[in-house]
Amino acid sequence: MNRIASVMTMYSRDRFSWFLLPWIIVGSSFAINVFIALLLGGKTPIYTGGLSSIYVFMMVVGAITVAGTFPFAVGFGVRRKDYFLGTIAMAVATSAAWAILIWLLSLIEGNLIPNWGVDLHFFHLPYVSDGPLYAQLWTFFAVMVLMYFLGFLPASVYQRFGRTGMYTLFGLSGLLLSVLSLVNTYWNWWGPILDWFGQQSAAMLGLWTVPVIAVCILASYALLRKATI
Repeated sequence: MNRIASVMTMYSRDRFSWFLLPWIIVGSSFAINVFIALLLGGKTPIYTGGLSSIYVFMMVVGAITVAGTFPFAVGFGVRRKDYFLGTIAMAVATSAAWAILIWLLSLIEGNLIPNWGVDLHFFHLPYVSDGPLYAQLWTFFAVMVLMYFLGFLPASVYQRFGRTGMYTLFGLSGLLLSVLSLVNTYWNWWGPILDWFGQQSAAMLGLWTVPVIAVCILASYALLRKATI
């Protein structure tokens, strides 16, 4: 447990990247949108995707984590298993903290200060903010964890196989998506697929991220076990 805590401490020393920069990005986007809403007189509803910036940033953090910390940690004698468990713990803890903050801001926007007084829909968004409060919190958290490990997995491929592995990964991913698109088009499956998504709540889609996260974690661990530093 102490070794895992040491890995988390290593990450927490980079406070700017993990804790400050994401909120600088989201805060800047929020301020710009408030300014635009004020220019419009606060009478025109504004639905913005500015909140997505923190999720994109989480994926970037996952992507840069491996190259920035894996060789350093293993070089100082940290076991790969401990590095990996510490990384998972850090990603989950950070995602939980960010999800709670976003959830609170969503509650404020939706109830205490409706749309910030200028008809701006930034944190409290239709569909995402539907359902019980615990479901909303779960959705924010699950997507945050998913984005982190979607960035972490290709970085692990690069650490294990270098550029060749990255080219192969993206090539195979593009080929797979093309084949799936052709199959769905040929068999007219797009309509049922879209209908299925339309019947799912945001929280249910959050549950579907769990197996994807599990695959990313297991694949990343298998890669980093054999990776050189």
